[in-house]
Amino acid sequence: MKAKKILFLVIVFFTIGTATAQSSDDVLNLLIQKGLVKQNDADSIRADYAFKQQEVKEKQKLFNVLSSRNINIGGYTQVRYQSLQEPGKADGFDIRRARLDIKGNFSAEWEYRLQTDFAINTKIIDAYFVYKPFDYLKITGGQFLIPNSLESTTSDSSLETIDRAQISGLTGRNKDALGDQNGRDIGLQASGSLFKTTENRFLLDYYLAYFDGQGINIAGDKNESKDIAVRVVAHPYQFLDFGVSYSNGYDCWTTPAINQDQIRIGADVAVNYNDLSIRAEYLQAQQGTYIVNGVNRDLLKDGWYAQVGYFFLPKKLQFVAKYDTYDPTKNNPKNDITSFYTLGANLYPNSFVKFQVNYKHKSEQGFSINKDEIIAQLQLKF
Repeated sequence: MKAKKILFLVIVFFTIGTATAQSSDDVLNLLIQKGLVKQNDADSIRADYAFKQQEVKEKQKLFNVLSSRNINIGGYTQVRYQSLQEPGKADGFDIRRARLDIKGNFSAEWEYRLQTDFAINTKIIDAYFVYKPFDYLKITGGQFLIPNSLESTTSDSSLETIDRAQISGLTGRNKDALGDQNGRDIGLQASGSLFKTTENRFLLDYYLAYFDGQGINIAGDKNESKDIAVRVVAHPYQFLDFGVSYSNGYDCWTTPAINQDQIRIGADVAVNYNDLSIRAEYLQAQQGTYIVNGVNRDLLKDGWYAQVGYFFLPKKLQFVAKYDTYDPTKNNPKNDITSFYTLGANLYPNSFVKFQVNYKHKSEQGFSINKDEIIAQLQLKF
């Protein structure tokens, strides 16, 4: 068996590394003719090689396109079914996301990305360049993720629950004053990784960004003020991350323009240990105002979530439990806190397919209407 493995490695090296590209079958046939390999052993080697090649293909997520420069084209689509228990709301299917993602580079230091979503209304999600001369310095310019919050900066395709926590709505998503901007804005960012260890990893990542503050696909700013966002993530251990976020700016979405403070402060922790994952995050935002005795006062909103996931079948079947709560009027109590309890299962047949099922129970102060949801989502990547 040991001799067969050695011979297999020699054949793989020979077929990949030689300039005159003979196939592995040609090499095996030559060895059989010379009496160095028996037919049964050759068949076994072919089977082992085919199996290993299939494993490599299943793990591959990006595929090169023939071009004068390296271009990777990928993407994914998410088909969702919702069973809504709230009276008057109909169940049904929808195409939640349909994204085409193009990435490339001009050199080792210059990269670019263009990501577009064709679901519902076609829109540009990401459009930016990256210049990375050093590990400790990377310059990003264009339209990209605001470095604020753990879950908001996690890709939609990588979420362990179908829906994000409610506090993600405070970071340029659906509950934000500017509406759903997919957590992105247009601007410039400096970022990098610091303090490299002997294990070839970094202890600290930082992000410092300067944005218009208007959201995505907006031609020009509506005021002179710009938003500043800062995020720092520490990695004391390979399985443990701590993050803190801060942003400060002004929203301006009305006509005539009304500038209001947009200040966000957050902290998060993530654990990824073997088959166990833990996420927890708190976020507070100052967004808008409310009137008390004829005087405008800043309105605070906050919330937090905690999530646990575990793979009962490694890399195949994961179960997830999540609790998240949100208060849209923290310093102006109105008994309007909403909380979600989510139980879910994720099935990964291979690296291209993910099937998710979630049951969400909604608890809303002042309401007794059943607003529970059963959601199923199929994600296909290419």
